[in-house]
Amino acid sequence: MNKIQKKDDFKKFDNDNLQKNNNKNVNKELINERKKEKNLSTSNNKLSDEKNILFDIPVNISVELGKSKVKIRDLLNFSKGSMLFLTRKKEDPLKIFANNKLIALGEIVFSDNKYGIRIITINNSLNCINTAV
Repeated sequence: MNKIQKKDDFKKFDNDNLQKNNNKNVNKELINERKKEKNLSTSNNKLSDEKNILFDIPVNISVELGKSKVKIRDLLNFSKGSMLFLTRKKEDPLKIFANNKLIALGEIVFSDNKYGIRIITINNSLNCINTAV
């Protein structure tokens, strides 16, 4: 072999090695990207699962028709047919609570032989939670 041929063989060998190293680096990058995608997908699934868990938590809803302050003596005298007058007027909106926190105001409705509450206004913080989820 002459010197020129040796140089050409060396260049060919060197280029082949560079090509192999580049292929290895590209493969490593692809593998790393796939791992990142899997981790992101897994974290999104976990977040979705956490949201579903959150949405499945039961909440006690109560509606305040009105309030009244009576003495214990008067309370003990209550019997069937006794009247208890409330401070709220007929046209005043009712307060709607979720786990004892005021979340909305509403009005009484009657449908299919059942009482219900039509929501008139919702607390702003509840709207923020609803749009964030």
